[in-house]
Amino acid sequence: MLKIDAGSAVPVYEQLKRQIRLGIVSDRYPSDHRMPSIRELASQLKINPNTIAKVYRQLEGEGFLMSKSGSGFFVKLEREHMGKTRRRLLAEIADEFISQAVELGFTPEELIKTLSAKLERISANDPA
Repeated sequence: MLKIDAGSAVPVYEQLKRQIRLGIVSDRYPSDHRMPSIRELASQLKINPNTIAKVYRQLEGEGFLMSKSGSGFFVKLEREHMGKTRRRLLAEIADEFISQAVELGFTPEELIKTLSAKLERISANDPA
């Protein structure tokens, strides 16, 4: 499920951290889910185990994971914090998107038009 883009300008640990956070708030990794061991994930993604350990420790500090001695890391995020966390992640994604689009020279009007068109297409494909 987790993938690293070695060619990305985003550091590997940030890519991994973002993917895990998104997995948790989207309930792909539900509360009490045991995360892969540091060694197992490092082998799977072919990255340094210290990077995995750093991400897990940061996510533990942010309240997404908890470590259990000898058992590994488990998802900790509680339901009452889910909405706030989802909004914060959306803001981070939006900030990154807007920064990159502005750097490419797009105007706010062009961004709004593009996003509106994309959202309309998504809505049209969603019968709900």
